[in-house]
Amino acid sequence: MVCGCLYIYDKFTKHDRFTKHDKYTNEADAMIYTEDHITPVAAAEYNVSEFCVVIDAGHGGSDEGTAGGEVVEKDINFSVAMKLKAVLEDNKIQVVLTRSSDENISLTRRTLAANKSSADFFISLHCNYYEEDVQIAGLECYYSSREAGESRAYAKSIIHAVSISDDIRAGDAKTGDYYVLRYTRVPAVLVDMGFLSNDSERQKLSGDDYQEILSQKIAEGIFNGIKGGKNP
Repeated sequence: MVCGCLYIYDKFTKHDRFTKHDKYTNEADAMIYTEDHITPVAAAEYNVSEFCVVIDAGHGGSDEGTAGGEVVEKDINFSVAMKLKAVLEDNKIQVVLTRSSDENISLTRRTLAANKSSADFFISLHCNYYEEDVQIAGLECYYSSREAGESRAYAKSIIHAVSISDDIRAGDAKTGDYYVLRYTRVPAVLVDMGFLSNDSERQKLSGDDYQEILSQKIAEGIFNGIKGGKNP
């Protein structure tokens, strides 16, 4: 079910609500061309003929992302990424990780992981935070307005899969001007899995069972996007 409060708070700007992700729009554009020698983590000389998904666990290392109490975003992102990897691989989907440990990976390297690995789809996992209203909650999925075709279809497919779950509160598929979406040359989405500023959602996000549900539903959205001809 879609949470009505998410529509009410659409009046806030991206800067108001997503300050923790602002750096994901600011890396120098030229770096995408000057760091071509960098190969993605766990993907050196990767060249696949079947469907390939790049999973980007947002933040890492000294870049912890947002946090709520002792719950740190980078850890949740990585944990869900590994669970999602397992689900996809169980279904014969090739997976490339932008990071395979707790390390700080540049935005350029994250996009190159998709652009240099014959990938078919890129997904970046994050958590959200909005201190002005700790009641706001829900998963949101973003795609670049510059590539609104297949990326939008995947975003809608993921939101649909999440929304029919009784366990996860879902928002909507929206455009977002994030670096990893602008410079990834394959269909790409950024998923904010929930708000660490919301006590209930923070507790769920830090739990293994809820992370398993998230990974299953996100994977379902990806599968439906593929089976639906990327136009669910």
